[in-house]
Amino acid sequence: PHRTALWPALALDRKAAAALETSSASAPALGAALAAAAAREPSRTNLLQALQDKPPGALVRLMGPVAGAITVSYEANSGPQQRPGAANDTIRPEDADGAVWERAPEFEADPPHGGVHAKVFVDRGDRRIIISFRGICVDDGFRQCQLDKCLLQSWGAFGLISPLMYRSSAQCSDFAAEMNYTAQADAIVRRVQDHFQSHSVLLVGHSLGGALAILTAARQPGVLQAVAVAPTAFHGVLRGELGMSEDSISQLPSDDLVAVGDPYDCLINAVFVHEARKGATTCLYEGLDEPWPCSPEMKKDIAFDLMTFPAVSLCKVQTHDWPHYPSRILARGGDGISARNVPVCSTNNSVFQASFMQWVTHSKISADRWP
Repeated sequence: PHRTALWPALALDRKAAAALETSSASAPALGAALAAAAAREPSRTNLLQALQDKPPGALVRLMGPVAGAITVSYEANSGPQQRPGAANDTIRPEDADGAVWERAPEFEADPPHGGVHAKVFVDRGDRRIIISFRGICVDDGFRQCQLDKCLLQSWGAFGLISPLMYRSSAQCSDFAAEMNYTAQADAIVRRVQDHFQSHSVLLVGHSLGGALAILTAARQPGVLQAVAVAPTAFHGVLRGELGMSEDSISQLPSDDLVAVGDPYDCLINAVFVHEARKGATTCLYEGLDEPWPCSPEMKKDIAFDLMTFPAVSLCKVQTHDWPHYPSRILARGGDGISARNVPVCSTNNSVFQASFMQWVTHSKISADRWP
């Protein structure tokens, strides 16, 4: 048998492969071949270790480019959050530990009438790619925002009250043929992978963009990684659109599919969608000052949330808004290196431990929605 079978994980070029396949190859030649192959192997980040700020500074080094890419995905795409003069913006070196990130516009998507919006960033020095999916836009004066909101209604992204949370003046049935966001995101990523075959790929996003990052990475477990800030609930989409069984979801590499967020933002969502982020690890920034009128009961009691819905909705909106996040994610400690705020990471944070009656009700809804 060919000796290349001994190193299936290495992306060998022809010269390296030829050296390995030649039985008479010398030890130095084999060593050089392996070294050459290893040099081309894309690096992977231990996301959970970095999010625990190990070693000190690792969290900000990871999240600096993530936050920068998400900001650009909002400000450089068409829509209500577009910022004049931001069309060619990229991740700033000061947010990326000095790394130089270039945009790759030929692989990006910015459909003005609606669909997946994505920006692509390339670090050629370290052979890294970040693809950032834009989050939901909610200004009903834009067709693309109407489509986003209709999509999240169809996903049941806020449980039974999704039509209220994502209400739109549009007739959502008119958009049925355009709601293939998961397929659009997958196509964007595969085009990038085909072109940058020696680069690692990290998918990122906030809100709807975060959900698309995790859903797309889940299609290629062990290959893609995702960091999603306060992603929209996606478990139902794994089951419905991607056709994954509960067993398949439980076997996803949750350390490569990571959600980070404010506990009110993420846990209020899980109160209404009990398995909101199942399949991923959720890292929560606990113990920070929270805006009025957030109160602890909102994170754990659906009856309380329904009775005080105006206050819950206001808390959710304030903690979910993207400008709420960068200062929390990127704050440094007094030494100027370590992270000031380190999140608590657990797969348990991805789901809600409901009461028995809530579980029965939710199970019935899920069974009716995803047969």
